[in-house]
Formats: sequence, C-alpha cells, structure tokens
Amino acid sequence: MDFKGGKAELAEVTLAEASPACDKTLKELKFPRSATVVAIVRDQVVLVPESDTILRAGDEVMVLITEDAEAAIQKILIG
Repeated sequence: MDFKGGKAELAEVTLAEASPACDKTLKELKFPRSATVVAIVRDQVVLVPESDTILRAGDEVMVLITEDAEAAIQKILIG
C-alpha cells in the first residue's frame, strides 16, 4: 500500500524464528525515524504496539516506512 504518491508504504513482515527482532522490545530495536510500527498481528489478534511491546516469532509486523528506511527495516526484522 502506497501513501503520498509513493513516498511512504506499509510493509508487512512475518517474523521467523531466527529473526534478530524476536524477543526484543520495539524500543530495543531502534527503528529509524522514517519507520513506524503501526500494528502487530499475533494469534489473529491485532495489537497496537507500544515501545515496550515484545516481538515474537510468527508476529505479523506492519511498518509504515519511507523508501530510505527499507534496508534498515529488513536488517532489523529479517536479518
């Protein structure tokens, strides 16, 4: 999904067991300023994330990003 003429998009990543983000809080992961986690789907329940939300394997993480944040988000969530 694109916003503002393609300047931002909603990316969705399902965390694998080996994800470097597993068992860490959003605060610990230090997302770039141009990326915001807007929702997490866990066990078919939508969670509104806070800085102390801990990510788990299998979580579907939805992040609003700009193009310059894409590589950083991949590194944080995928490795």
